[in-house]
Formats: sequence, structure tokens, C-alpha cells
Amino acid sequence: MSVFDHRQLAEEMELYCLNEDIGAGLPLWLPAGAALRAALEDYIRDLEHRAGYERVLSPHLGKAVLYESSGHLRHYRADMFPPLRDGGDEFYLKPMNCPHHHEVYRHRPRSYRELPLRLAECGHVYRNENGGSLRGLARVRGLCQNDAHIYLAPEDARAELHRVLDLFDRAHADLGLRERRFRLSCGDPARADFEGAVADWVAAEELLRSVLLERGRPFFEAPGEAAFYGPKIDVQMKLGGGEESVASVQLDFLSAERFDLKYAAADGSLRRPWILHRAPLGSFERIVAVLLEAHAGRLPDWLQPVQILLIPVREEHRAFAADWESRLRSAGLRAQVDRREGRLAKRLALAHRLRPVLFAVIGDQEVAGGFWGLQSRDSRMEVPAPQVLEVCARRFARPLR
Repeated sequence: MSVFDHRQLAEEMELYCLNEDIGAGLPLWLPAGAALRAALEDYIRDLEHRAGYERVLSPHLGKAVLYESSGHLRHYRADMFPPLRDGGDEFYLKPMNCPHHHEVYRHRPRSYRELPLRLAECGHVYRNENGGSLRGLARVRGLCQNDAHIYLAPEDARAELHRVLDLFDRAHADLGLRERRFRLSCGDPARADFEGAVADWVAAEELLRSVLLERGRPFFEAPGEAAFYGPKIDVQMKLGGGEESVASVQLDFLSAERFDLKYAAADGSLRRPWILHRAPLGSFERIVAVLLEAHAGRLPDWLQPVQILLIPVREEHRAFAADWESRLRSAGLRAQVDRREGRLAKRLALAHRLRPVLFAVIGDQEVAGGFWGLQSRDSRMEVPAPQVLEVCARRFARPLR
């Protein structure tokens, strides 16, 4: 295991753990990991809100008829957990959020004036992955997707694809993820698991191809890697010595017919929308793994789970450190007091494993109201006590604020 393996980094930073009694591929997020997840979710919700998305929430289960309608039981059953039975009904842990979102769209008549309708959710899904393929946070059985489905008139697809990819670019830049490869994942006419007319597939693939060309993006094509309902653009990033697909936008021209989705056009006729399935961060599990390895555990300051670590020198300094922890947290900062026992030198060494952005040793000078010595990853600064909050708030300002 290399020093940049996300599993080792996460263990040192106390982000998550696995437990045999819970099961393989089902990570338990520890407090620091949960703080990191929350920061990511808050950021992407804000970005999507500004981009015109509406948030929905869907349950973790669905009846078999839902996944028969969507095609998942036909095409994806091997990756789904066995059904739960209640009387004559069968329920499945949802493998995807899209069928539930289609039902949100369908719950009342829609007009062209509402389109594009962008429905977003940080939705939990479950995949019955083979035990041998599970790897840390990179491949798990229970995951939370940064998901959305955009219902639109076909003639608006090109403009909306550009909007989606603009959002991808902004999110990845804010996260410091600049090494990306774009893959056009196409269908395969020789395979029966790709539904729909060949002409529709060709037109959809050409639309995605032309959008990538218009953006000047180098990309490669991968026949047979499409979703069963349409082609997609996958954004691949380095992970575990190879590459994994993280973000994706998929063009779906089949599900509207499967779910009888319609909208009233300007001329009064009823038409089928197209659907874009998109996830700029993919799953939060995998994006955390990518971030840890890309940054060697030293994430952007606004995202780091422990932003300020306060290390009291002696017992009599602990109350002062705890008071400042409360003040910093009240200002929206992720502050933490080192409450371990032992010699200061040993506690400092252990503190570095958590990779805080700043840490302050709290001794007599700090308690007396003098200068604080704030140690960062690569420098040290002396800050007058009255300015500590201001300095920290400025340093940890989140993008979009």
C-alpha cells in the first residue's frame, strides 16, 4: 500500500472504518469523515441551487414493478440485492435513483414552460458488488450519489449538455481535480442489452460527440460502455494506480416511453421529453477516495475535515482550548481540541497524521491573551489573539460564498 493509497490516508485521518458485523463494502463514516462528506454535500447543493436545480428526496426501496418498468430488473438484476418480500409484494433496495425521479416528474401533468426540469438528490443506492472487487471507498455496496435528472425538450439538449459540463468544470476546479480524461461511452448494435433503434443511438452519440468537440475536449470513445438506455460522457480520474469513472452525464431517450412521461408543447400536443442523468461528483464515497489520493490527504483548506487543531500544553490549558473550540465552531469552522494524554512531542507527532490545515499549541502565552502561533502545513504565523477568528474565517472561506 503506497503512501497515496486512500485507504491508508483515511485510516490516519480517521475518516471511516469497516466492520465485519456490518458487512464488506459498507463503510462507517467517523466524525471527521462525516464532516468531510457534509462539506462536500453543502457545496454541491449550493452550486446546483444556483444552477436552477430543485431538490427531491426518495426512499431507499422500491417495488419490483418500478424496476420492471425502468428496465433494471432485466438489465441490472445481477448487481441488485435479492428482494424483500411483504405479503405478495417484492421490494428491492434501489440500485439507481432515476426510477424514483421519473415518478416525481409523472405525479402531475407537465408543460413545456417547466422545462428543463432539474431534479437533484444526494441519494443512497445499493449495489451487490462481488466481494473480490470491493476496495476501500473506491468500490462499495452502499453509496450516496450526487445525482440529478433533467427533463427537457429534445431541441434543448445541446444547450443543457453544455450547462451540465460547465457545472462539472466548476466543481472539479473548486476541488482541485484538474487531471481528467473524457470518455464517450457508446452502445453496441450487436448486443441485445442496448435497447432502442440504431438510428436513435447514432443520433444521440453524435450529439454528445459534437458537444465535446465544441468544447475543445480531447476524448476517446469506448464502444459497449453506454448505459442500456443511452450513451454517456464519463469523466475519469486517477485512483488506485489506474483510472475510474467519477462524473458522468447520460442521454436517455428511452425512459420517457417506459414511464409514459409527457409534456404539453406550445402547440398543445403531448410530447416525450429526453432525460439527462448527471452526477458531477459521482458517489461521495468514490470522490473522497479520488480527493485523498490526488491531494495526498491535504485537501483544499475549505474542505479539510479538521481545519484547526488546538493542542493544550498542560491540563490547566484545556479549559481555554475548549472555550476557543466552541468559539471557532460557532463561526462555522471545523475546530477540534486534542484531548489525548501524553507528552506534547508525541501528541504533536500524532496530530500531523490528522492533517489539520492549522494547529495551535495552547500554552501560557495564548491563555494570557497574547499572540497565537498558528502553524500551517508549510509556515508559521504569529497572530494577535483578537484577530484569530478573522484570520481563520478568511482562510477557510468556501467557494461560492
